[in-house]
Amino acid sequence: MKKWYIMLAFAMLLLSGCVKQAESTEVITEESNTEEPEPATTEALETVTLKDAEIGDIVQMGTYEQDGDAETEDPICWDVLDKDGDAVLLISYDVIAYQRFSDSRKCVIWEDSEIRTWLNQEFYAEAFDETEQASIRETTLENPSTVGFAAHVDPSGDVQVRESRPDTKDKIFLLSWKEAEQYYGNRLTDASILGRRPSRAVLQKRKAIFTDLIIEELPAMYPYSRHLPDGTERLSWMLRSTGMKNYTIFVIGYEGKWDQDYPDSYNGVRPVMWVNVGD
Repeated sequence: MKKWYIMLAFAMLLLSGCVKQAESTEVITEESNTEEPEPATTEALETVTLKDAEIGDIVQMGTYEQDGDAETEDPICWDVLDKDGDAVLLISYDVIAYQRFSDSRKCVIWEDSEIRTWLNQEFYAEAFDETEQASIRETTLENPSTVGFAAHVDPSGDVQVRESRPDTKDKIFLLSWKEAEQYYGNRLTDASILGRRPSRAVLQKRKAIFTDLIIEELPAMYPYSRHLPDGTERLSWMLRSTGMKNYTIFVIGYEGKWDQDYPDSYNGVRPVMWVNVGD
């Protein structure tokens, strides 16, 4: 009889331990489901109407998925970079998309890039209604060589200079290195204005892409490759210019300063466009 009492007591202890373990598991699960810090939202920004916009203002135009909920329409906020008569030059306030410049590592030319096609077809059709589309100018873009940039960033001359490419005509585009310097300062080193936060939708896509990558492609022998840099506050975003090597493009990096990356790597996108605001 004494033996049965001992076995019963032991069973009760095991059950007690299982309960405690379950309680502990619930706590851990709740903590692991804690959401990432909320990216900047358009609701917090003070905007003006397009027709009243001046350089430095923020305006709204079009909608694009940004909050991670496909059922909602999220207005796009834009910085006003420049004015030309009745037209304003806009660049998205936040990093609102996450794409590759090109699917091929050999393609570093804007003219031939997939990002150019995506911006002027899929994004253009999805983000703007017919009235908004009619107000977006087709712009002739200069695609300058990297000579000028290389001269003051790397005076040693240890770069592969990409010569200028033919002009292109686009409605939606990315800044060139020359335009970025024009609007953001020489050498692109002002992190306070170059570093921009991504939308929640961008962070979700980025996390999903990286998860697939480390599962399918990165070898287990390189554990350091499994670290995903924090992009909650700042995420790299691409320019349309070839980098200072003939297999790279220019980007604004995580630190909010100029950098380079492979064209088939994913980077943030801040679309740019000239918009007519006259009657």
